[in-house]
Amino acid sequence: MSPERGPPRVLAIVVPALPLQRVLRERPPAGALAVVSEGIVRHAAPPALAAGVRPGDSLVQARAACAGLEAVPLDGAADRGALRALAEALLSLSPVVEVAYPDAVLLDAAGARLAGSEPAASERALAERALGLCLDMGFQGRIAVADGKGVALALARHAGRERTRAAPGEGARALAPLSLDALDLPSEVVRWLSAVGVESAGALAALPAETLAHRFGAPGAAAGRLSRGIDPRPLVPFAPETFPHERWDLEDEVGVLESAEPVLFAAKRLADRVAARLAGRGLGASRLRLTLFLDPRGQERVDLPLARPGADAAPWLAPLRERLAGLRLPAPVRALDLAVVEAAEVPVEQLAVGDRPEAARALEVALSRLAARLGERSIFAAETADRHRPEAAYRAIPFRRGGASRGAGPGPGPGDVSPDPPTGRPTRLLDPPRPIVALGEGGRLTAFRIDGTLRSVLSLAGPERLAGEWWNEPFERDYYRARLEGLGEAWIYRDGRDGRLWLHGLFD
Repeated sequence: MSPERGPPRVLAIVVPALPLQRVLRERPPAGALAVVSEGIVRHAAPPALAAGVRPGDSLVQARAACAGLEAVPLDGAADRGALRALAEALLSLSPVVEVAYPDAVLLDAAGARLAGSEPAASERALAERALGLCLDMGFQGRIAVADGKGVALALARHAGRERTRAAPGEGARALAPLSLDALDLPSEVVRWLSAVGVESAGALAALPAETLAHRFGAPGAAAGRLSRGIDPRPLVPFAPETFPHERWDLEDEVGVLESAEPVLFAAKRLADRVAARLAGRGLGASRLRLTLFLDPRGQERVDLPLARPGADAAPWLAPLRERLAGLRLPAPVRALDLAVVEAAEVPVEQLAVGDRPEAARALEVALSRLAARLGERSIFAAETADRHRPEAAYRAIPFRRGGASRGAGPGPGPGDVSPDPPTGRPTRLLDPPRPIVALGEGGRLTAFRIDGTLRSVLSLAGPERLAGEWWNEPFERDYYRARLEGLGEAWIYRDGRDGRLWLHGLFD
């Protein structure tokens, strides 16, 4: 039996023992550790298993088997938050992602942002990318691709393989050898089916659909459809509600004065995860906050303004190192938390021939380091203002590089920095202007003496008269554009009040 319309192709990624993996991803490799709830071991790390600890043991039994066992309480809220963090990162692969508590994330495989020559190759590539992203986020997962989310979830959880793919229409065959536990049936349905000798999904699929519907109602009918590989339910889209943050607990307390390297190593790990989560949402961080938790109490917050919103962690590390190098902490660091404070949408950029994205990244790193060292307000751009006096004909605005690519769309908008100065104006003004002396022979200007150095005049154009501001500090100047030997293009003016000459700017 097949539905009139094929069910959606779904990729399910399951994180086995999620509570344990969530604890381990937030700290260095641990020794004997177990996740405990109500005095019962729910999950145990490999060293604890090797010592004889087993899930289901009481905490007393577990500590009798392993005297050095560290018991970590089960934290359902933190586990759900970790699963949402993984879903957030996976949004970079598919526009529709569903969080399937308690341990899985579902993706719309048909709508994934991957191109393949044929569906099977595209789905294999998607599975590979999803597993890699899962590892980057600190989890080990199992993946299945199948028709419908129920089939994909059952295969990911119970097929026993890292990767499973059921071709379209082959869901029932893939499910057939699995036990009834794979179908997530109500306990009373499982008891009745076991009593009549039905132990597998294949055996359940062989029963008449009317019998299951009559005996168990809607749950029985749904179980029968699922065993036959039919699950037309759509995915429920996941929408993150807050900016991402990630935490790391240090194995030993670290004094930043002694060495900032362990803190930087942990911060890089957190930055990579935060960046992956931002990329999934098409956002870029414009301000980060690193919180250092001190031992035994207290904390230090480090704000990190970024030159340009981005979801690449690499440019964040250099300014972070600058800030950490200047810290003087009263106590060692025991944990750190990296959070996004401000973010903005980051459009996809189309590079053109001749663009150098590596130069743009280097500029972003340099500006972020300057902001971290000198303060955010020390980095600004100049925007032309409607004022007559040249040295006052600008106003400071926040620096934002006006598009990394010439092929990235429209030109600079408000607040963007144009690479070209106004026509006839120098790219660099000298503050204060430097006094110069004119030299000549036969009534002809031949050179200027500037800072004790004689500069021959190669060409001279002008004058351009600028005057005004009679109500405040009146000025009257005749400006000349001169090409000087060894100095290049220069902007020179004669002060109309006393006739003195001044070097006011240079054309780079």
